[in-house]
Order: sequence, then C-alpha cells, then structure tokens
Amino acid sequence: VPDTMILDAYRSCGWKHQGFDTGYGKVVNRWNWIRTFDGIKDEKTLLASYKPRTRWSVNRAKTSGVQIRELTADDLGMFANIEQKTARRRGFTARDENYYRRFKETFGSRAHFMLAEIHAGELLTRLTAEYDKLAERLDLLKTGEKHLGTLYRKGDTSRIKRQEDDITRNLTAMEHRLNEARALASRGSVIPAACALFVEHRREIVYLTAGALPEYRSYQAPALLVHEGMLRLCVNRSRMPRFNMYGITGVFNDPDDEGRGVLEFK
Repeated sequence: VPDTMILDAYRSCGWKHQGFDTGYGKVVNRWNWIRTFDGIKDEKTLLASYKPRTRWSVNRAKTSGVQIRELTADDLGMFANIEQKTARRRGFTARDENYYRRFKETFGSRAHFMLAEIHAGELLTRLTAEYDKLAERLDLLKTGEKHLGTLYRKGDTSRIKRQEDDITRNLTAMEHRLNEARALASRGSVIPAACALFVEHRREIVYLTAGALPEYRSYQAPALLVHEGMLRLCVNRSRMPRFNMYGITGVFNDPDDEGRGVLEFK
C-alpha cells in the first residue's frame, strides 16, 4: 500500500511521483515478499500457517528422502553448479564458484549456503520395508478370510474386504514409488537436488538466491529448503522476526504473468 505521508512530503519539496512500476528490479527489487512470524513458536505452528498445498510439499519432501544440510566453503562447487544450471534454464546471469567463495569469506557465519539432497539409498531401504510390511498384512487378511470365513459375520467379511482393497491400492502406489527409488539409487546414494542462500541481516533473514534441478521436481526439495530456512534461522531464533523471500514482480491478478510461479511458491 502506498505510504501517502512519505509521498506528500516529497511532493511538498517539488518532486514528481512517476508511479509504481512492476517487474523484477535490476539493482533493487521494487517488490519483495516478506514473511513474519507472529504466533509462530515451533515447527508445528509454522506448518499450520501454510496453505494445504505447501504443507503437502514439505511433508512429501520429508517422506521422499530429502534432507537439508549447510555447506562449508569446500562444498560451494555443488551450490554453484545447481545455480548455473538453473540460470541457463530460466535466463538469468549466474555467479561462479569463486563469487560464492568470496561471498562466504565476506559474510562469514551470516551466510548460510543450504543444500537439499535426496538420500536415495535410505529411501529405497525404507520403502522396501514398508512395502514388505503391507504385503505381509495383505497375505494375513487373505489367509484369515479363506480359512476362517465361516466364523465371520457378514459385516466382518465386508470390513476385511475393504481393508484388502485399501492395502492393494496402497501397494500399487508404493510399487510406483519403489520403482522411482530404484532408478534414483542407480544414480547414487545421495543426490543433490536444490540449493538456497540465506543471509542474516540484523533485522531479517534474506532468501537471496536459489536453484533446483528439474529432474527432481517431484521430490519438492525447494519447499523443504525454505521451510528449514525459516525454521532454523527465524522461528528457532526469537530475535529474527522477518523472513525476506526477496523479489516478486508485483503483479497479483494476472495468472499469465512471468513471475506467477515465483509468486505462488513464495
């Protein structure tokens, strides 16, 4: 909302207001998306403050083997690699590894380079165990229905059939996820999927830049990255009341705007 008091003060000095433009700024962002944390005291209340789709994305990442870690200066090559691939895809200028090393040297502990990795080996092991457990439960239900069917009342038989149908559907979905996990594990045990740079200011945390690899889009790594950034650097630190998600275009009512995807994500 325009601050008319400030505008009126400038006009009184003979200045002219040229109007509020939209789009991404080349030097300073005209429009930023700011998140505050009134009433947010832990991860549970943070998750509850999201829209349902965002909660789903964060939980999807957690159950898909995505884990977040902060990078040291020696690991910044991975960060720069993801950023450069993202820049080529989206058409913006990327920085090289040397820039991020100098950034880390300059800002020290105030610069948090975060990486989201898919732990494919762990994911495959967990999904296999869950699949086997479901399959065993289905076998027990079918065995019980076959050998003890005469002892069941009609309502009990219907209930068991519904349970069998539910488990069968879950097994089908689980098999699909298992096949994905097997394919993923063939590429490596731990796979980088997304990155983000959060910078501490004395009044806020700035979500300065980020990148993600499109082939791992379904794992929702960027959502978990931002969630962890807010949780670790703001919610768990009562002195950090603001999370500046940085630039948006300032267009809020056009679904075809170039920045619509960024706006919806933020």
